[in-house]
Order: sequence, then C-alpha cells, then structure tokens
Amino acid sequence: MSTLTSYTNATRPSAASNTGLCIFNTDNDSIEVSDGTSYLSYASDGFTVGPSTHSADFDGTNDRVEIGNATVLNGVSAFSLSCWIKSSATVTSTFDLFSSGDGFTNGIFLYLTPTGLDFGVGGGGSDWDGIRYGTSLTDGTWKHLAFTFNSSTFAFYLNGSLTSVSQIGSSTISSTVSTAGNGSHIASRVDDTREYAGYMDDFAIFNAALSANEALNIKAHSIYPTTIEHLYKFDNNYNDSIGALNGTAQGDPQFQSSVVRP
Repeated sequence: MSTLTSYTNATRPSAASNTGLCIFNTDNDSIEVSDGTSYLSYASDGFTVGPSTHSADFDGTNDRVEIGNATVLNGVSAFSLSCWIKSSATVTSTFDLFSSGDGFTNGIFLYLTPTGLDFGVGGGGSDWDGIRYGTSLTDGTWKHLAFTFNSSTFAFYLNGSLTSVSQIGSSTISSTVSTAGNGSHIASRVDDTREYAGYMDDFAIFNAALSANEALNIKAHSIYPTTIEHLYKFDNNYNDSIGALNGTAQGDPQFQSSVVRP
C-alpha cells in the first residue's frame, strides 16, 4: 500500500518547480497536485484551485483569447460559465466576455452592456433565448459572475447569490445546436469584434448547471465541482488548468500581478 507524503501550506515544495507532484495537505485535509503554477486541491465536494497570482488585462481594442472548439458545449442541454471581472472602462457599447458558435443564433453569448449584461443560447435561426441583468457592472470593483443553462431554464449568480433577471429572446429552446461551442472566444465576439476592456480571472466552463451552493463555493472558496471541464486562470499563460483546450492570445493582453481578484 502506498501513501502520499504529508505537508502543510508552509512546508510543501514549490508548485512551480514540481509539476505533477501529488501530496496530502494536513492544513485542509485534501490531496493536492501541482500544475506547474499552483496547487490544485481535491476534496470530497470538488476541488480548490490554487490562489491566483495574476489576472488577464484586455485593452478593448484587439485583445482576446481563442480556445477553439469547446465541444462540451456542442449539443448540450445543460452547462454553466463562471468568471471574475473588473471592468476598466465605462461601457458605452457592448463588450463580449464569451462567445461561441456564430455568437448569437447558433451559439452562446455573454456580454456586458451599458446597463448590465445579457446571457443566452441560440438554437438556430430565430430560435434563441436568454436572460438580462439590468444593473451596470462597471463600477471598477471585482465581481464574480456565474451563469447556468438547463434546457429552458437560465440563472445568474452575482457574487455567489442568485440574482433577479428578466427573460429575453424570441422563443424557448430545449437544447443548444450541435456546433454551439465551435470557435469559442474569451473577451470578444467570435467575429473578433466587441472586445472586452478590463480584467478577467478564472474563466470556467462546466458540463452541468451549477447549484446555488456550488456557485457560492466557487466565489467564496474557489471550490469547483467535478462538472468543471475547462478553467483559465491566466497565471502568466492561457492554458486550460483542467482539460486540454489551451487558449491562444490575439492582440496583446497583459498579465497583471498587481490586480488580482479576491
């Protein structure tokens, strides 16, 4: 029978120089694995990602991260997105936080507007549906956003709390189209327009609708459920910390060590 070597937060080896190292952390009674940047901490109710050391800084001109085909979103009837944002400019038009498929009628869209944000799914042609949050999110503070879709039901969690939204769209859809995850972009629309201006951290994609408790755990404790498929921590790279869908930066987004989410 093999056992893991035990460490505390203070005594464990550096994550940066020990990629793949698996230990037992006695401070939080969990198994931790180094991803080469930080430790991923696995517990019975999910796992906790290591603390962020940087955030991504998008200039709103031509910066974006392309992650290719997020196949987990293709034809799926339930999924979730979450991220931290801190807008660096007053929104006078539309900034996309995430876009895939064709960005509207046959895809997924999430964007900031001058008065709030819109999140929705296109099921083909005029068959699309979504939700709208009607309060500005551009006051220069970090906010955690989590969005869920489950067949015909949407939900929005702001800083871990279920938040009131209004319904938008022309019809109720039962599932996403087969190519909804194609050509996925973070911080811009899929046609390379409407680039986001501000900071972003820990962008995640899930293969199920988050529960209220899961959304709160992500915001408050960085504990992610096992339904997570992709995670972009933006800690000096655009790699996927969970899956194999590494991102490619376009433009010149910067990594900021002095502006890190809570």
